Order: sequence, then C-alpha cells, then structure tokens
Amino acid sequence: MKVERCVKESFVVIGKEGSTLDGEGFIQRLWLDANSHFGEIQHLAKKDESGNIYGIWGAMSDFSHSFNP
Repeated sequence: MKVERCVKESFVVIGKEGSTLDGEGFIQRLWLDANSHFGEIQHLAKKDESGNIYGIWGAMSDFSHSFNP
C-alpha cells in the first residue's frame, strides 16, 4: 500500500480528552460523554449545503500531544 501525504488547511478539533491511563473502556466513556453533550457544540459542526453534519471523528495522539503521523 502506498501512503500519500497531503497538506490540509488549518482546522479546529472540539471534543473530550482522555487517556489510556483512565483505564479499560476509556474510549467508550469518552464517546458517551461527547455524544451526550453534542448539543452544546452542534452549531459549530461543519455542515454541507443541505445543513447535514459532515461527520464526527476521533483524533488521537501520544502523551506529547504532537499529533504526528
């Protein structure tokens, strides 16, 4: 498989932060917490021309928060 790099425009990630140090099931707990509070930030979500939200993703990094590939 060939990996191709690209440069994206700047963007902002809004969400909840967790860690493997939070123990087993931390990802599920984060999604539950984020989904239960989505109404607070829904107006900031990127939408298409019909007003539908493009999608919801999770961002991951190591403890340095460098978000390097």
